[in-house]
Amino acid sequence: MMPADPNNTTADFTGRAAIFPLPNATLFPNVMLPLHIFEPRYRCMAEDILKGDGYLALAMLKDGWEDRYETKDCEIHDTLCLGKVISNERLEDGRHYLMLQGLRRAKLVTELETDLPYRLGMLELVQDVYPQVPVIDRDRRQEELVDWFRKAYPKLGLEADMIHALGSGVELGELCDVIAHSLKLPPDAAQRLLAQADVDQRSDIVLEMLKLQFRGTFESTGRDFPPGFSLN
Repeated sequence: MMPADPNNTTADFTGRAAIFPLPNATLFPNVMLPLHIFEPRYRCMAEDILKGDGYLALAMLKDGWEDRYETKDCEIHDTLCLGKVISNERLEDGRHYLMLQGLRRAKLVTELETDLPYRLGMLELVQDVYPQVPVIDRDRRQEELVDWFRKAYPKLGLEADMIHALGSGVELGELCDVIAHSLKLPPDAAQRLLAQADVDQRSDIVLEMLKLQFRGTFESTGRDFPPGFSLN
């Protein structure tokens, strides 16, 4: 099992964070996600985050969210990703373009009742699990993931070079998250990967998705690579 936070990126995290629920966007650790904030309740959220510690947890809404989207009790998945705002552009009309850096998987322990227009929760950070007895050859698996990424995306030279560089310089769990972010995953598939803390199993899922993508049998959302701004 890896250390909870080897880079100490969440040393000042208190466990409390604003929750930003979206129907079709997933944030993974170790990647960045641009967000366009325009709803009044989330403008308020952005202002408070920027005045505070900068932490924001991105959560995926469960099916059936459409009729309750305006409420604070619209159901979300309890595995989410804690991120931190690393840049912000505030427009004159109050909208924000945020860049969110994914930091850690987290479990929603409880939501807090407040008078704020947006949601707050207490989170428990989740570390990557590396079983003491590996079920795969992890060095070989990293090579497989890089090779299949190149096969699945032969025209993405720069991105493929980036994945190749990462393949030899990061832990397997991080590589899986970066590739997962790069794939055109349907929301349920992305959430499945986010919820998988066991790195050996996560790498199995990512490898299979890459093979399906290469064979043209993977059902994608058609999301462009790299992903564009996510709308709230």
